[in-house]
Amino acid sequence: MRAQIGILAVFSLFFLMLTPAYAIVTSMTLEKSFYTEDENITFIGTQNGTDTVFVIIRDSNGNFEGMLSDPSPDDGEFSVIPRQVTNFFKSEGIYNATGFIDTQKESEGFTIKLEFDGDKVFEVPDAILQLNTISDKIVDVEKTITFTASITDSSIKDPVFSLKNEPTGATIDASTGKFVWTPSKSQGNIQDVHYNFDVIVTHGSQEDKESIKITVKQAYEEPVKEPKEEPKTPEPPEEPKELGIASFVDETKDPQSYVDRYNNEATY
Repeated sequence: MRAQIGILAVFSLFFLMLTPAYAIVTSMTLEKSFYTEDENITFIGTQNGTDTVFVIIRDSNGNFEGMLSDPSPDDGEFSVIPRQVTNFFKSEGIYNATGFIDTQKESEGFTIKLEFDGDKVFEVPDAILQLNTISDKIVDVEKTITFTASITDSSIKDPVFSLKNEPTGATIDASTGKFVWTPSKSQGNIQDVHYNFDVIVTHGSQEDKESIKITVKQAYEEPVKEPKEEPKTPEPPEEPKELGIASFVDETKDPQSYVDRYNNEATY
């Protein structure tokens, strides 16, 4: 009999060691980054037990908007039964969603903030997504330029990087933020060429962008233009000048008298 009691006590102690003295919800989030108003919303999270999990949604004034639950969660994890977004979010604003198990009070649960903008509902982040400043760059044609975009808060995990209006051939690694571009000859000119575009980072519903200018230095010399000789217009020939009347001629006399003298006088 004593042996049986001893074995029972050992098993009871082992069971107590495996079972948390006080199970709670330890984390909770939306299953995806946002839900549109025509979708079903669901919450996922963790607990240190296998108890039924409830999620209560209240507006910013504390008014009850509805409840979701997972009546049979897996060990240490839960995922509530999805329900229509419009069942809980009817007007734009901030809401609170609190997850707790049936042995907890709502006030002891795990709370996250949600925002409904009229079209979709998403989690309000604890950290603000922001890119570090990216300085403008200068590069020669056929030379590779690289830099790595980064965010100010390293606690934000898995941000996604992209480009907008980037020059042809420019790329950025979506995970690491590494930018690479080798301007081609055709992207240079006889003067500096400026390329303006945006580096963008997103995380869930958050987005930030940084405008950047890369200057491709003058690649070619402008051809020297030889001066053009204009054809010369030939000057018009001089018109013969009209001879004037000799000084010995008396204009009052009949010109025929001079002809007669020329014909009749040998010395004239």
